[in-house]
Amino acid sequence: MKVLAIILVALVVVQAAERDLSKYQPRSVLYPRAPSTSTNSKIFPKRSPTVDTRGFCGQAKSSSRIVGGTEAVPNSLPWRVALFIDDQYFCGGSLISNEWVLTAAHCADAAVFFDVYLGSHNVRLAAADEPTRVEVRSTEYTVHPEWASLRIRNDVALIKLPAPIEFTPEIQPICMAPSTEPDHVGDILHNSGWGKPSDDAAGISPTLNEVYMPCMSNAECALTFGNTITDGNICTDTTGGHSACNGDSGGPLSFINGGVYNQVGIVSFGSSAGCEVGYPAAYARVSYYADWISSVTGLVI
Repeated sequence: MKVLAIILVALVVVQAAERDLSKYQPRSVLYPRAPSTSTNSKIFPKRSPTVDTRGFCGQAKSSSRIVGGTEAVPNSLPWRVALFIDDQYFCGGSLISNEWVLTAAHCADAAVFFDVYLGSHNVRLAAADEPTRVEVRSTEYTVHPEWASLRIRNDVALIKLPAPIEFTPEIQPICMAPSTEPDHVGDILHNSGWGKPSDDAAGISPTLNEVYMPCMSNAECALTFGNTITDGNICTDTTGGHSACNGDSGGPLSFINGGVYNQVGIVSFGSSAGCEVGYPAAYARVSYYADWISSVTGLVI
């Protein structure tokens, strides 16, 4: 998906009928990647960290189509956000405060608008058939100022909601990993998304899926992706076909600590050989970008 123009005012979206998922291309980047020169994001003034969600963020409602995963319990991951971009593309995201959604730069780059689904499980359903869902249209966002599309570096973006969202049991923020977060090598991490359930799938999954994967070292990940992997990345081992896939871009990779979900990664890219072949999956490392995220959103991290 797709750094310097002022965007238009956002509108509330009302969907009367179920959404035809077949018309949306999963927005994703694969290694290796061709360069992109399109930019269209807003520069927001820096903010001091005053928005504190600690103490209630990252609380799952229970206890994945992500490749090799299972369907999530509906609304059990209340920070999960679905993004329909420019009525053409699909990505994921995470709610990090009542005003901001975190996603990947390649999802936002050059976008004009996002139809944002919060509190959703089955994104194919009409809004009337999913009463927990809130739909809004956003046209304001910012891509990381050092986003480099060719090398897929600094793949981080923030979407500003048109108005502060009201939290409900089905709509809650996830916790953000601070800059002091450990590297998590060897830890089991959690991923979720509406992406393709297999390499052969025709499109995204209508329902939210989840999967658990071990974190691998950046050095091992670089054996596949070379110097595309930097300190700003975190990677998972996808042995056995458990992986993020096309359409999962922008979604959260989380470490679960005492039942609290802490977002440590943003789905960024995988191998052009496919999602099921066992090559690593790469993410933007949230702790590396924590200071930038805080400076834009005012979030205490």
